Amino acid sequence: MENILWWHWIVLGIILVLMEMVVPSFTIFWFGLGALVTGLLMALLPDISLKWQLLVFSISSVAFTFFWFRFFVPRKKMKSLLVDEQAAIGQTGIAATRALIPGEKGRVVFSVPVLDDESWMYLADEPIETGNRVRVLAVLSQDHKEERILKVERVR
Repeated sequence: MENILWWHWIVLGIILVLMEMVVPSFTIFWFGLGALVTGLLMALLPDISLKWQLLVFSISSVAFTFFWFRFFVPRKKMKSLLVDEQAAIGQTGIAATRALIPGEKGRVVFSVPVLDDESWMYLADEPIETGNRVRVLAVLSQDHKEERILKVERVR
């Protein structure tokens, strides 16, 4: 086991990266990159012990995975969220609860999910009865919370 050469790590890294195409979990990829980093380090410093190789592999794999989920995925979600919010405008749904006073919250349901959910809280400037069809005008944020409320109008 002490005779692991640099190219063994490179081959393992390539295999793991290619496995990502077969098993799309997007975690195997980062372990493949960890193996490639270990292989490159072994090519530069060939006398590293197996314990250090495994340590470098573990730390680099976990670091790649951590940075992916910590920094890139939230930005990607924010970007897709903005696109989704624009796509939500104009969608129509049915008022599940009434909101008779302007500023009163109600609940609207959609036959196709809007912003990854079929049911949302809404606000309207006009009275909305249960069963009225409504159209999304905007997506509102409330008090710096992640709770979003839809601004709607009744479809006549």
